[in-house]
Amino acid sequence: MDEQRINHLSDKLLTGEITPAERQELDDWYNHFDSSEQRVHSELNQQQFAAQLYQQIRTNAGMETVKRIPVYRSRYAAVAASLMLMLSIAGIYTLYNRQDKPENTIAKKAQEIKAGSNRALLTLANGKTIDLENAAEGILPTGDQSVRKTGDGTIAYNNSADTDGAYNTLSTPKGGKFSIRLPDGTLAILDASSSLRYPSAFKGAKRMVEVSGQVYFEVVHNAKQPFTVKVADQTIEDLGTHFNINAYPGGDGIKTTVEEGLVGISSNRKTIFVRPGQAALSHSGTKGITVAAADLEEVLAWKNGYFRFNDEQIENIMAQLSRWYDIEVSYSGKLPVDGFNGTISRSKNLSQVLTMLERTGIIHFKIEGRRITVLP
Repeated sequence: MDEQRINHLSDKLLTGEITPAERQELDDWYNHFDSSEQRVHSELNQQQFAAQLYQQIRTNAGMETVKRIPVYRSRYAAVAASLMLMLSIAGIYTLYNRQDKPENTIAKKAQEIKAGSNRALLTLANGKTIDLENAAEGILPTGDQSVRKTGDGTIAYNNSADTDGAYNTLSTPKGGKFSIRLPDGTLAILDASSSLRYPSAFKGAKRMVEVSGQVYFEVVHNAKQPFTVKVADQTIEDLGTHFNINAYPGGDGIKTTVEEGLVGISSNRKTIFVRPGQAALSHSGTKGITVAAADLEEVLAWKNGYFRFNDEQIENIMAQLSRWYDIEVSYSGKLPVDGFNGTISRSKNLSQVLTMLERTGIIHFKIEGRRITVLP
Protein backbone atom coordinates (compact mmCIF):
# COMPACT_ATOMS: atom_id res chain seq x y z
CA MET A 1 0.00 0.00 0.00
CA ASP A 2 1.10 3.56 -0.59
CA GLU A 3 1.08 6.09 2.26
CA GLN A 4 -2.23 7.64 1.14
CA ARG A 5 -3.97 4.27 1.45
CA ILE A 6 -2.31 3.60 4.84
CA ASN A 7 -3.49 7.00 6.08
CA HIS A 8 -7.01 6.37 4.83
CA LEU A 9 -7.32 2.98 6.51
CA SER A 10 -5.68 4.28 9.68
CA ASP A 11 -8.24 7.07 9.93
CA LYS A 12 -11.08 4.57 9.49
CA LEU A 13 -9.55 2.34 12.17
CA LEU A 14 -9.45 5.26 14.59
CA THR A 15 -13.04 6.27 13.93
CA GLY A 16 -14.35 2.70 14.03
CA GLU A 17 -15.66 2.91 10.45
CA ILE A 18 -13.26 0.36 8.99
CA THR A 19 -14.91 -2.60 7.19
CA PRO A 20 -13.81 -6.22 7.77
CA ALA A 21 -12.21 -6.28 4.33
CA GLU A 22 -10.33 -3.04 4.99
CA ARG A 23 -9.27 -4.30 8.42
CA GLN A 24 -7.88 -7.42 6.76
CA GLU A 25 -6.05 -5.23 4.24
CA LEU A 26 -4.47 -3.25 7.08
CA ASP A 27 -3.63 -6.47 8.92
CA ASP A 28 -1.96 -7.86 5.81
CA TRP A 29 0.06 -4.66 5.38
CA TYR A 30 1.23 -4.77 8.98
CA ASN A 31 2.05 -8.49 8.94
CA HIS A 32 4.08 -8.17 5.74
CA PHE A 33 5.68 -4.82 6.44
CA ASP A 34 9.10 -4.64 4.79
CA SER A 35 11.20 -1.63 5.79
CA SER A 36 13.18 -1.78 2.56
CA GLU A 37 10.12 -1.39 0.35
CA GLN A 38 7.45 0.60 2.18
CA ARG A 39 7.12 4.34 1.99
CA VAL A 40 6.57 6.12 5.28
CA HIS A 41 4.67 9.20 6.38
CA SER A 42 6.37 12.47 7.15
CA GLU A 43 7.74 12.61 10.72
CA LEU A 44 5.00 15.01 11.81
CA ASN A 45 2.18 12.89 10.39
CA GLN A 46 3.60 9.74 11.96
CA GLN A 47 3.87 11.38 15.37
CA GLN A 48 0.31 12.66 15.14
CA PHE A 49 -0.94 9.27 14.03
CA ALA A 50 0.95 7.50 16.83
CA ALA A 51 -0.41 9.89 19.46
CA GLN A 52 -3.99 9.60 18.19
CA LEU A 53 -3.90 5.84 17.84
CA TYR A 54 -2.31 5.33 21.24
CA GLN A 55 -4.94 7.56 22.87
CA GLN A 56 -7.65 5.47 21.20
CA ILE A 57 -6.00 2.27 22.44
CA ARG A 58 -5.75 3.65 25.95
CA THR A 59 -9.40 4.64 25.95
CA ASN A 60 -10.65 1.31 24.63
CA ALA A 61 -8.40 -0.81 26.85
CA GLY A 62 -8.85 1.23 30.03
CA MET A 63 -5.11 1.81 30.22
CA GLU A 64 -3.41 4.40 32.38
CA THR A 65 -1.33 7.15 30.81
CA VAL A 66 2.27 6.12 30.25
CA LYS A 67 5.18 7.98 28.76
CA ARG A 68 5.79 5.81 25.73
CA ILE A 69 4.47 2.90 23.71
CA PRO A 70 4.65 -0.73 24.95
CA VAL A 71 7.87 -2.72 24.81
CA TYR A 72 9.32 -3.49 21.40
CA ARG A 73 12.56 -4.97 20.18
CA SER A 74 15.59 -2.70 20.43
CA ARG A 75 17.15 -3.89 17.18
CA TYR A 76 14.69 -1.52 15.50
CA ALA A 77 16.78 1.30 16.91
CA ALA A 78 19.33 0.70 14.19
CA VAL A 79 17.01 1.78 11.38
CA ALA A 80 16.44 5.31 10.12
CA ALA A 81 14.46 7.73 12.27
CA SER A 82 11.44 7.70 9.99
CA LEU A 83 11.29 3.91 10.03
CA MET A 84 11.67 3.99 13.82
CA LEU A 85 8.48 6.04 14.00
CA MET A 86 6.67 3.69 11.66
CA LEU A 87 7.74 0.65 13.66
CA SER A 88 6.60 2.41 16.82
CA ILE A 89 3.20 2.88 15.18
CA ALA A 90 3.26 -0.80 14.23
CA GLY A 91 3.90 -1.69 17.86
CA ILE A 92 0.94 0.44 18.92
CA TYR A 93 -1.19 -1.15 16.21
CA THR A 94 -0.29 -4.59 17.55
CA LEU A 95 -1.67 -3.66 20.94
CA TYR A 96 -4.83 -2.23 19.39
CA ASN A 97 -5.26 -5.34 17.29
CA ARG A 98 -4.96 -7.65 20.31
CA GLN A 99 -6.43 -5.75 23.25
CA ASP A 100 -9.94 -7.07 22.73
CA LYS A 101 -8.94 -10.75 22.58
CA PRO A 102 -9.34 -13.18 25.52
CA GLU A 103 -6.73 -13.15 28.27
CA ASN A 104 -3.80 -15.43 27.59
CA THR A 105 -2.21 -17.95 29.93
CA ILE A 106 -0.01 -15.30 31.54
CA ALA A 107 -2.97 -13.17 32.54
CA LYS A 108 -4.80 -16.14 33.99
CA LYS A 109 -1.85 -17.43 36.01
CA ALA A 110 -0.31 -14.15 37.16
CA GLN A 111 -3.37 -11.96 37.63
CA GLU A 112 -3.28 -12.46 41.40
CA ILE A 113 0.28 -11.06 41.66
CA LYS A 114 -0.33 -7.42 42.47
CA ALA A 115 2.07 -4.51 42.25
CA GLY A 116 4.08 -3.38 45.26
CA SER A 117 2.71 -0.89 47.78
CA ASN A 118 3.58 1.41 50.68
CA ARG A 119 5.26 -1.09 53.01
CA ALA A 120 8.24 -0.83 55.36
CA LEU A 121 9.61 -1.86 58.73
CA LEU A 122 11.08 0.61 61.22
CA THR A 123 13.72 -0.91 63.49
CA LEU A 124 14.65 1.20 66.52
CA ALA A 125 18.07 1.33 68.16
CA ASN A 126 16.79 -0.90 70.98
CA GLY A 127 15.74 -3.59 68.50
CA LYS A 128 12.00 -2.88 68.63
CA THR A 129 10.27 -3.05 65.24
CA ILE A 130 7.20 -1.24 63.92
CA ASP A 131 5.22 -2.43 60.88
CA LEU A 132 4.59 0.90 59.13
CA GLU A 133 2.08 -0.49 56.64
CA ASN A 134 -0.34 -1.27 59.46
CA ALA A 135 0.66 1.50 61.90
CA ALA A 136 -2.03 4.09 62.64
CA GLU A 137 -1.62 7.69 61.57
CA GLY A 138 -0.07 9.89 64.27
CA ILE A 139 2.75 9.54 66.82
CA LEU A 140 4.47 6.16 66.56
CA PRO A 141 5.25 4.10 69.69
CA THR A 142 9.00 4.71 69.62
CA GLY A 143 9.35 5.73 73.26
CA ASP A 144 9.51 9.46 72.52
CA GLN A 145 7.55 12.11 70.64
CA SER A 146 9.96 12.46 67.73
CA VAL A 147 8.34 10.50 64.91
CA ARG A 148 4.85 10.26 63.45
CA LYS A 149 3.10 8.68 60.49
CA THR A 150 1.49 11.31 58.27
CA GLY A 151 -1.73 11.15 56.29
CA ASP A 152 0.13 10.41 53.04
CA GLY A 153 1.89 7.37 54.54
CA THR A 154 5.27 9.05 55.08
CA ILE A 155 6.98 9.02 58.46
CA ALA A 156 8.41 12.32 59.67
CA TYR A 157 10.60 13.40 62.58
CA ASN A 158 10.19 16.38 64.86
CA ASN A 159 13.61 17.99 64.89
CA SER A 160 12.80 19.93 68.07
CA ALA A 161 12.08 16.77 70.07
CA ASP A 162 14.55 15.79 72.75
CA THR A 163 16.12 12.66 71.27
CA ASP A 164 19.47 10.99 71.82
CA GLY A 165 20.40 10.65 68.16
CA ALA A 166 20.43 6.85 68.32
CA TYR A 167 20.40 5.16 64.93
CA ASN A 168 17.18 3.67 63.55
CA THR A 169 16.75 1.66 60.34
CA LEU A 170 13.95 1.96 57.79
CA SER A 171 13.77 -1.05 55.48
CA THR A 172 11.44 -2.01 52.64
CA PRO A 173 10.72 -5.62 51.68
CA LYS A 174 10.24 -6.98 48.20
CA GLY A 175 7.09 -5.34 46.88
CA GLY A 176 7.52 -2.33 49.18
CA LYS A 177 8.26 1.37 48.83
CA PHE A 178 8.32 4.06 51.52
CA SER A 179 9.16 7.72 52.17
CA ILE A 180 10.66 9.35 55.24
CA ARG A 181 11.20 12.96 56.24
CA LEU A 182 14.41 12.94 58.27
CA PRO A 183 14.98 15.15 61.35
CA ASP A 184 16.61 17.89 59.24
CA GLY A 185 13.72 17.96 56.75
CA THR A 186 15.52 15.92 54.07
CA LEU A 187 13.18 13.65 52.09
CA ALA A 188 14.29 10.08 51.35
CA ILE A 189 12.27 7.67 49.18
CA LEU A 190 13.16 3.99 49.38
CA ASP A 191 12.53 1.55 46.55
CA ALA A 192 11.79 -2.15 47.16
CA SER A 193 14.40 -4.22 49.04
CA SER A 194 16.21 -1.15 50.33
CA SER A 195 17.30 0.21 53.68
CA LEU A 196 18.24 3.52 55.26
CA ARG A 197 20.07 3.77 58.60
CA TYR A 198 19.86 7.22 60.18
CA PRO A 199 19.89 8.96 63.60
CA SER A 200 16.71 10.17 65.31
CA ALA A 201 18.48 13.54 65.61
CA PHE A 202 21.46 14.89 63.66
CA LYS A 203 24.20 15.91 66.07
CA GLY A 204 27.84 16.72 65.48
CA ALA A 205 29.71 18.08 62.47
CA LYS A 206 28.01 15.90 59.85
CA ARG A 207 24.62 14.42 59.09
CA MET A 208 25.50 10.82 58.31
CA VAL A 209 23.17 8.10 56.95
CA GLU A 210 23.82 4.66 55.45
CA VAL A 211 22.11 3.15 52.40
CA SER A 212 21.55 -0.20 50.74
CA GLY A 213 19.42 -0.80 47.64
CA GLN A 214 17.91 2.22 45.89
CA VAL A 215 17.11 5.52 47.61
CA TYR A 216 16.27 8.96 46.24
CA PHE A 217 17.19 12.03 48.33
CA GLU A 218 15.97 15.63 48.34
CA VAL A 219 18.46 17.11 50.77
CA VAL A 220 17.93 20.23 52.87
CA HIS A 221 21.31 21.87 52.45
CA ASN A 222 23.30 23.05 55.46
CA ALA A 223 26.89 24.01 54.72
CA LYS A 224 27.72 24.00 58.46
CA GLN A 225 26.54 20.40 58.80
CA PRO A 226 27.08 18.53 55.50
CA PHE A 227 24.75 15.67 54.61
CA THR A 228 26.69 12.52 53.81
CA VAL A 229 25.62 9.07 52.65
CA LYS A 230 27.69 5.98 53.38
CA VAL A 231 27.21 3.19 50.83
CA ALA A 232 29.66 0.27 50.70
CA ASP A 233 33.14 1.82 50.40
CA GLN A 234 31.90 5.21 49.18
CA THR A 235 30.97 8.40 50.99
CA ILE A 236 28.65 10.72 49.07
CA GLU A 237 28.46 14.32 50.26
CA ASP A 238 25.61 16.62 49.34
CA LEU A 239 26.35 20.11 48.06
CA GLY A 240 22.70 21.21 47.71
CA THR A 241 21.25 18.28 45.88
CA HIS A 242 18.51 15.95 44.66
CA PHE A 243 20.14 12.64 43.80
CA ASN A 244 19.48 8.93 43.40
CA ILE A 245 21.62 6.04 44.66
CA ASN A 246 21.30 2.56 43.21
CA ALA A 247 23.41 0.08 45.18
CA TYR A 248 21.67 -3.28 45.29
CA PRO A 249 23.85 -6.11 46.63
CA GLY A 250 24.84 -8.40 43.78
CA GLY A 251 24.12 -5.71 41.19
CA ASP A 252 26.44 -3.97 38.72
CA GLY A 253 27.92 -1.69 41.38
CA ILE A 254 27.04 1.69 42.85
CA LYS A 255 25.36 4.25 40.62
CA THR A 256 24.81 7.80 41.90
CA THR A 257 22.77 10.06 39.63
CA VAL A 258 22.35 13.79 40.24
CA GLU A 259 19.09 15.48 39.33
CA GLU A 260 19.83 18.87 40.88
CA GLY A 261 22.81 20.51 42.61
CA LEU A 262 26.16 18.80 43.09
CA VAL A 263 27.61 15.84 45.00
CA GLY A 264 31.13 14.85 45.88
CA ILE A 265 31.94 11.12 45.98
CA SER A 266 34.93 9.94 47.98
CA SER A 267 36.41 6.48 47.53
CA ASN A 268 39.94 5.10 47.87
CA ARG A 269 41.20 8.51 49.00
CA LYS A 270 39.94 10.19 45.83
CA THR A 271 37.00 12.59 45.40
CA ILE A 272 35.07 13.26 42.22
CA PHE A 273 32.19 15.66 41.64
CA VAL A 274 28.95 14.81 39.86
CA ARG A 275 26.73 17.49 38.32
CA PRO A 276 23.06 17.58 37.24
CA GLY A 277 22.31 15.10 34.46
CA GLN A 278 25.36 13.01 35.27
CA ALA A 279 25.82 9.61 36.91
CA ALA A 280 28.84 8.18 38.69
CA LEU A 281 29.24 4.41 38.36
CA SER A 282 31.64 2.12 40.15
CA HIS A 283 31.46 -1.47 38.93
CA SER A 284 31.61 -4.34 41.39
CA GLY A 285 35.15 -5.60 41.88
CA THR A 286 36.80 -2.43 40.53
CA LYS A 287 38.22 0.62 42.31
CA GLY A 288 37.61 3.29 39.67
CA ILE A 289 34.55 5.52 39.27
CA THR A 290 33.38 6.71 35.86
CA VAL A 291 31.14 9.73 35.28
CA ALA A 292 28.86 9.96 32.24
CA ALA A 293 25.65 11.60 31.05
CA ALA A 294 22.52 10.02 32.51
CA ASP A 295 18.95 9.54 31.31
CA LEU A 296 17.16 11.12 34.28
CA GLU A 297 13.75 9.93 33.09
CA GLU A 298 14.97 6.34 33.10
CA VAL A 299 16.84 6.58 36.41
CA LEU A 300 13.97 8.25 38.30
CA ALA A 301 11.15 6.24 36.68
CA TRP A 302 10.75 4.03 39.78
CA LYS A 303 10.26 7.09 42.00
CA ASN A 304 7.69 8.52 39.61
CA GLY A 305 5.66 5.32 39.48
CA TYR A 306 6.64 3.50 36.29
CA PHE A 307 9.17 1.17 34.71
CA ARG A 308 11.19 2.60 31.86
CA PHE A 309 13.35 0.25 29.80
CA ASN A 310 15.95 1.76 27.50
CA ASP A 311 17.70 -1.01 25.54
CA GLU A 312 17.49 -3.03 28.77
CA GLN A 313 18.59 -6.66 28.95
CA ILE A 314 15.96 -9.13 30.10
CA GLU A 315 18.01 -10.09 33.18
CA ASN A 316 17.97 -6.49 34.43
CA ILE A 317 14.27 -6.16 33.70
CA MET A 318 13.46 -9.32 35.63
CA ALA A 319 15.58 -8.14 38.57
CA GLN A 320 13.37 -5.04 38.78
CA LEU A 321 10.19 -7.10 38.50
CA SER A 322 11.45 -9.56 41.12
CA ARG A 323 11.89 -6.80 43.69
CA TRP A 324 8.67 -4.95 42.93
CA TYR A 325 6.32 -7.94 42.59
CA ASP A 326 8.06 -10.16 45.17
CA ILE A 327 8.63 -13.04 42.76
CA GLU A 328 11.37 -15.59 42.14
CA VAL A 329 12.93 -15.66 38.67
CA SER A 330 14.77 -18.45 36.87
CA TYR A 331 15.98 -18.86 33.28
CA SER A 332 15.81 -21.72 30.78
CA GLY A 333 17.33 -21.85 27.30
CA LYS A 334 19.25 -19.23 25.38
CA LEU A 335 18.14 -15.70 26.23
CA PRO A 336 17.81 -12.96 23.59
CA VAL A 337 20.71 -10.58 23.10
CA ASP A 338 18.33 -7.80 22.09
CA GLY A 339 17.51 -5.15 24.63
CA PHE A 340 13.95 -3.97 25.32
CA ASN A 341 12.50 -0.47 25.22
CA GLY A 342 9.27 0.87 26.65
CA THR A 343 7.41 2.27 29.63
CA ILE A 344 4.62 0.93 31.80
CA SER A 345 3.08 1.96 35.12
CA ARG A 346 4.34 0.17 38.22
CA SER A 347 0.75 -0.02 39.42
CA LYS A 348 -0.05 -2.67 36.77
CA ASN A 349 -0.40 -6.30 37.79
CA LEU A 350 2.52 -8.55 36.88
CA SER A 351 0.48 -10.24 34.14
CA GLN A 352 0.18 -6.97 32.23
CA VAL A 353 3.93 -6.38 32.29
CA LEU A 354 4.78 -9.94 31.23
CA THR A 355 2.18 -9.86 28.48
CA MET A 356 3.72 -6.70 27.01
CA LEU A 357 7.16 -8.30 27.07
CA GLU A 358 5.84 -11.46 25.38
CA ARG A 359 4.29 -9.40 22.57
CA THR A 360 7.80 -8.74 21.28
CA GLY A 361 7.82 -12.38 20.14
CA ILE A 362 11.33 -13.04 21.45
CA ILE A 363 10.65 -13.87 25.09
CA HIS A 364 8.15 -16.08 26.91
CA PHE A 365 7.31 -16.99 30.48
CA LYS A 366 6.28 -20.04 32.48
CA ILE A 367 4.40 -19.23 35.68
CA GLU A 368 4.21 -21.49 38.72
CA GLY A 369 2.83 -19.60 41.71
CA ARG A 370 5.27 -16.77 42.41
CA ARG A 371 8.04 -18.40 40.40
CA ILE A 372 8.58 -17.08 36.88
CA THR A 373 10.74 -18.98 34.39
CA VAL A 374 12.04 -16.94 31.44
CA LEU A 375 12.06 -18.82 28.14
CA PRO A 376 13.23 -17.93 24.60
